[in-house]
Amino acid sequence: MIIYGTRAVKSTISTGNFHCPQCETQEEYRHRKARKFFTLYFIPIIPLNSLGEYVECRRCKSTFITEVLNQSNTASEQAFMTLYLHAIRHSMVLIMLADGIIEESEKTAVLNIINRHGHNDMTMADLEAYIVEVQRENKSITTYLSEVAPALNDYGKEMIIKSALEVAASDGHMDMSELQEISVMGQALNMDESHLKRILNEALPQQSS
Repeated sequence: MIIYGTRAVKSTISTGNFHCPQCETQEEYRHRKARKFFTLYFIPIIPLNSLGEYVECRRCKSTFITEVLNQSNTASEQAFMTLYLHAIRHSMVLIMLADGIIEESEKTAVLNIINRHGHNDMTMADLEAYIVEVQRENKSITTYLSEVAPALNDYGKEMIIKSALEVAASDGHMDMSELQEISVMGQALNMDESHLKRILNEALPQQSS
């Protein structure tokens, strides 16, 4: 039987030091590239499309968009990073709220993701206050994602979708309302439909196993 498929293969483009937004100190990083390969018997054979680039902190293992390496720290870059972190917080909370039930496991997952993408400074009390704020504002899940989408590559968009799936699965199952919201997220991020379907298909079998 011939076994074939595709998978992402990561390689390191460069290394160096940067200010890690999560560690909030100077740390070593790896500038990495992800590329999809056709596999035969699980061995990467033929390179396919590029999935994009990202920066990985060698200390905390968090990953960031490549703009984090720009040390000029201009006002526009600060504004974008603020908007990006707001998009992460807002969308993760709305995924948690999608099925109408807030589980402690979901709150823990959301808190971990927010701190992984941000400055590692949000507490559970901060999150609970923010949940109330999101419920009161009642803004669409696309509100902030559509604003950051043009600056994100495929890998950056994939990280956001996978984080949302992590929240949806944190209570032991994925509700259809959560999956619908994640599909809306993909549209707001201008993701290729086949790319989004592949991510969802990779996640769903794990839920049924």
